Amino acid sequence: MLIFIHGFNSSGNSDKAVHLKTVFSELAVLTPTCPHTPDDAIALLSQLIEDGRRAGKNIAVIGSSLGGFYAVWLAHRYKLASVLINPLVEQTLLRHEIGPQQNYYTNEPYEWTSEQCDQLDRMAVNPGALAIRPLLLLDEGDELLDSRMAAAHFDGLAETHLFPGGSHRFEHMDQALPLIRAYISKHR
Repeated sequence: MLIFIHGFNSSGNSDKAVHLKTVFSELAVLTPTCPHTPDDAIALLSQLIEDGRRAGKNIAVIGSSLGGFYAVWLAHRYKLASVLINPLVEQTLLRHEIGPQQNYYTNEPYEWTSEQCDQLDRMAVNPGALAIRPLLLLDEGDELLDSRMAAAHFDGLAETHLFPGGSHRFEHMDQALPLIRAYISKHR
């Protein structure tokens, strides 16, 4: 079972989520729309993982941007394989987003607060503490999150693939799919 975790102001119906469901149709691929509050998002994702484990499923998480940050926390807590796509590695960057927000996919308005940033601070995990080495996929041209920061954060601790150009949306999904498939197969 795969659980795709979307990024900040995105949803479980994002392009990446839909693409992963199509490409990995032989697996159960869950693409929940997470609550905007980090503690609530983690509670939802934890429940999905625990339900999957009770059903005897082998689980991997795939996270993009803020979803990558959550994926690291979940991978640490549950000792899961994780695929990180242009992940947020420095959660304090979201302190710059405090204020009114609107989800790009659902159009839901909400307030991003310092308390929510504090919740993220409590979720920071040293990548050296992960039981399973993650697969790190980076677009060099990410305009929102510096790919060099993520590469340095996971230096020697992840199977890292840096693609030239691209953007925060991760333009190299088709090229990365064989890497994702091989990684997931290896950790089944």
